[in-house]
Amino acid sequence: MLRRWLVALVVMSLAPLGLSLRSVAGGASLGADRYIVVLKDSAPAAATAVAGRAAGLGATVERLFGALNTLVVSLSARDAARLRSDQRVSFVTPDRPLRLLAGDGAAASTVPTGVTRIGAAPGQSPDGPSGATKPARRAAVAVLDTGIADRPDLKVVGGVDCAPRGSLDGLLGGGGATTVDSNGHGTHVAGTIAARGTSGVIGVSPGTPLYAVRVFNSSGAGNLSGAICGLNWVAENAAEKNIKVVNMSLGGEGADDGSCGTTSDDAFHAAVCRVTAAGVTVVAAAGNDGGDFSDSTPAAYNEVLAVTAMADFDGLPGGLAPTAPCSAKAQDDTAAAFSAWAAPGSADAAHTIAAPGVCITSTWSDGGTKSISGTSMASPHVAGLVARCIDAGPCARLTPAEIIAKLRADAAARPDQGFIGDPQHPIDGKFYGNLVNDLGY
Repeated sequence: MLRRWLVALVVMSLAPLGLSLRSVAGGASLGADRYIVVLKDSAPAAATAVAGRAAGLGATVERLFGALNTLVVSLSARDAARLRSDQRVSFVTPDRPLRLLAGDGAAASTVPTGVTRIGAAPGQSPDGPSGATKPARRAAVAVLDTGIADRPDLKVVGGVDCAPRGSLDGLLGGGGATTVDSNGHGTHVAGTIAARGTSGVIGVSPGTPLYAVRVFNSSGAGNLSGAICGLNWVAENAAEKNIKVVNMSLGGEGADDGSCGTTSDDAFHAAVCRVTAAGVTVVAAAGNDGGDFSDSTPAAYNEVLAVTAMADFDGLPGGLAPTAPCSAKAQDDTAAAFSAWAAPGSADAAHTIAAPGVCITSTWSDGGTKSISGTSMASPHVAGLVARCIDAGPCARLTPAEIIAKLRADAAARPDQGFIGDPQHPIDGKFYGNLVNDLGY
């Protein structure tokens, strides 16, 4: 797990409601004076009025997210309390850091076994790189991450930069906003979702259009307001750009209040709910702390499909592979020791599914491939399969909640593809879910 926390403060001027705003500068450390303000009313006049009120209290208004009815401001705790009393404000909550959910790995150049294991490799189902006819306009996946590298085997069709500026970021895009990945994590995630196979890596849904929603900088630093910026962009553009899936291989502290953040003042949850309401299925990594993910978001939100990690080293069930192909200490066909899990019988268990997440080979930002581990690597297997299911038809007319239910039901229908830790082979006190499977998508 990368543990590089946010140290950059992004300062932005107020822009007209509805624009996709981007980080442009940074340098100060994240402090207790940075707040996210969620409004009751989405009308531009309300946002302008509250922004004016905040400015009158001495605040710097840094970002305005029209689709999510949200402002990001910097002001004192005392003045934040005053802003909470404004009748146009739903709640005010401090900004906080997020983290990527992957560990270090070694260079590799093999076709990924994870894609084979979930039944999505060429020849296993009709939708390989040269498989069945796909719809004229394919479902797109927004990858909220470190950006995506410009590679011929990835179909990156656009994106937005919401990341704090890092020491290397000025070298990209002429020093301005960029969606190019100089970290590697986002490109690895993107490859598992949609690599075409020309570099030796075949994704779950080859050639799926990808949007690089950059919310972490080159050092892997990111914060809550950056993720909300990215979700706002998705909500604004989902219909026009046919964005049907969001992958978030990231996490931070938090819990699900059962009411889209309105009772716990959770702006991140409110943003996720608005994206889901726009018809976008949100797939999120469960976390890498080896504990219950009920206190980690976005995985804990009932609206998302939370993905735990299992180990597969040969693309086959049965636990027959003798050793891990990377430095990970894991046993074939078992739940990953680092993977977070849901408590059996809990509300979280009802939106949990498993996917390969150990020694996963995928595309890297340097033009090659790399094998790394984490629930960050498990999540894109599922995001790619959601896009594939939408394109193939079975999920095309379903709501995000119905898509989540279908993928979980289809996974449960293949107990022969299981692993130690799944519901058929449970580990006491830990629910990892069934292994996601492509049933002819």
